[in-house]
Amino acid sequence: MYQIVSDNLTGKITISDKFDITAATASADFTPTFYQEGDEYILSFIDLQNVKKFTKFFYDGLGITEGRYLLQYYRISRDGQMWSQWYDLLRNIENFPIVDSKETLYIDIKWVRKGYSKVGTIRILEYIIEGDIERDESDLSDLISIPSGSLKIISSPFIYKVFRVQSYEIISPTGIDGCELKYRYSQDNLKTWSNWELLTEGNITTTRINPIRFFQIEYSIENKTNSTVKIQDINLIGDFQNVSEDYRKSNLFGIRECCQSNMLGTYDANGNFVPNTNMNQTGSATSGGAGSGGSNCNTSSTGLPQMTTDEKAQLYNPYQQNTAVALLQKLSNDAQQLFGHQVIYFVTDADKKGQDSILHEYQLYNVVCEGDLKVSVEGNNFPDSQIVMNQFDLNLFETMEVHITKQQFKEIFGPQRRPSKEDFLYFCNLNRMYQVEHAQQFRNFNNAAVYYKLTLKKYTQKANVKADNSEIRNKIEKLTQNTTIDELFGQEDTQEKAAIANKTQFKPLTREPIRLEYNAQIDRELIENSTTIISKSHYDLSSVEYRNVAVKYRNFDPIMRENENVGYYIWFNINNYIPGEVYNFYNFYDSRNSLGYKMELVNDEIIVTLNQTTYSFYLTGSPTSDAVALEEEVWYCYVMNLDQRNKKLDQYIYKRNVDFEEEAANLGSSILRKVYHNSQDIVAHKFESEGFNPEILASDMKVTNIRLFLDVLPEEVHHKILNQYIIGEDSKYLVFADNATTRLYLPKLPLFE
Repeated sequence: MYQIVSDNLTGKITISDKFDITAATASADFTPTFYQEGDEYILSFIDLQNVKKFTKFFYDGLGITEGRYLLQYYRISRDGQMWSQWYDLLRNIENFPIVDSKETLYIDIKWVRKGYSKVGTIRILEYIIEGDIERDESDLSDLISIPSGSLKIISSPFIYKVFRVQSYEIISPTGIDGCELKYRYSQDNLKTWSNWELLTEGNITTTRINPIRFFQIEYSIENKTNSTVKIQDINLIGDFQNVSEDYRKSNLFGIRECCQSNMLGTYDANGNFVPNTNMNQTGSATSGGAGSGGSNCNTSSTGLPQMTTDEKAQLYNPYQQNTAVALLQKLSNDAQQLFGHQVIYFVTDADKKGQDSILHEYQLYNVVCEGDLKVSVEGNNFPDSQIVMNQFDLNLFETMEVHITKQQFKEIFGPQRRPSKEDFLYFCNLNRMYQVEHAQQFRNFNNAAVYYKLTLKKYTQKANVKADNSEIRNKIEKLTQNTTIDELFGQEDTQEKAAIANKTQFKPLTREPIRLEYNAQIDRELIENSTTIISKSHYDLSSVEYRNVAVKYRNFDPIMRENENVGYYIWFNINNYIPGEVYNFYNFYDSRNSLGYKMELVNDEIIVTLNQTTYSFYLTGSPTSDAVALEEEVWYCYVMNLDQRNKKLDQYIYKRNVDFEEEAANLGSSILRKVYHNSQDIVAHKFESEGFNPEILASDMKVTNIRLFLDVLPEEVHHKILNQYIIGEDSKYLVFADNATTRLYLPKLPLFE
């Protein structure tokens, strides 16, 4: 039976199902099977609520070849009677019709077998369809009211730059005791979000926020009390710049426009919060009186007659040029709309995955949006296609200068964007594409920046600049069709690259960057999963006396903090699974002082010890004195996610998707079989190690591929990362990776000898 999971926090809905390839034909878990061309299989999902659209689709099939394959389609309905046409169902669903999320949605998914092959069968093993749902977001026009048992999302309408977060405060006339508050943030214009975390001072002040990228935040409040909770404001306290308000400096980042002094306010008779708007001024309530020094900055109490506000407004101010600047801005916008050239402007945004903090640059860019606007060309002169040579370099084409008014650019792309290098634009009347080489605000009259000055050069398609969605990609391809090297020489390039052999990437170790010592015997064994090599050797922990140190690692960071997460996994194979015997997975623990953490298996129970607290994971579901949950001579993978920021402990046990170990190399897929899973709440802990190091204690089993990470391992990447012999792009979160390799001892000779 399929499973539907709706997450109001993330605004995502997931529909998924897995079929048992070993199930009998009459079983409900039997895989959908296609015997000949034209066979169809249809799934119907009814009474779906709050769905805005479906965005992604994935399925895994067995028996698909070039001669026989499946095509997927979908259709939707509002009442289950009147249906839309059948649409192509692709991995990225970009043609989903516009629907009203308040109405019930019905959707059908259909697979159809196609191809010239008349033999063999195709079987569907699993499928996943993901989409977006309407979340319960609060309106900030009034006091936010959260009824008992409900959850609401609060989004800040402002865009900020965050340099430092010192603390936070919540303004609530009812109090928030018994409520669970979480937050997440985005720094790439809502393209991706961080994980939801509990809103605590330790979490919000230590989260890694890039100060040079724009910052947008969301809060979730779940009312677990028996009464209604009301919230006026949620403020971050620190050092900020309000991008929405022309980079205005601020020490408060709230969800409302006015948060002058929410730390010092009162409530009126109706329970509404009244902020103190005199925070940076003085009044009768200030101790010391006028001229007493300290926090009193009132210097106007001199005894002389004082001018009123109206009288001050009539004084001559030579620097009051607002009217003139507004006139200049209007004339510039009108002139550009009248005489400007029509262009399609493509905005790029730096991808945080390609950030280089050493060289202070971004290597990857995404084309995130595009729009029609008008630009003014300096002198209305366009460069020709002549070669320009000087004493410094050779330029194939000249550069040109264009102007774009700030008001027009902000109206189309928002206040958080501005022209930048790697942007490009297409001149419609000229059929020419140019890219931005340099962009700056031009300040002229009264030092006011009315327009941007852009230096353009001829457009060159780059491999590190990718379209963010198919609509933008299709438009770029249409404008640049048959103009790139990849299109003209793509086949030849592919052949040349395929002819180059990969060189050896890894060599035996001659030094020990990870281990302090290892006493266990290392045996060579090829552990395969489908076409993937998991490991080539393992530690035989039974070669060391029981409960003695088999492997000891260097202590990289001796301090464990309350808001730090840990991800860990290890492949293990038990020789003799005996009741009462302890099998140690990882031991970073000082038994004398009860500090650190460790994971051990005994009597079908995995015990995780955090300082003085233990958490039990019963593999069979209840305590037992037996040892039957795991099989001997079978390779399992144990995964432990210690999520202290959300106070969760998740544990998994996987194995290769076979019943007989010798068949693992013949599998058609490297997807692992999840044998056990457990999730439980924990209490965050901290410690400082002194005199003890991470280690693995001896027992009657074999282990390999031991990995320790600085963050939890998301479940959706388990199948990928647990199969890796060498950690790839995730190595930035890696503390150490031990593949049970033998150290190579070579003689050290003096230099020049």
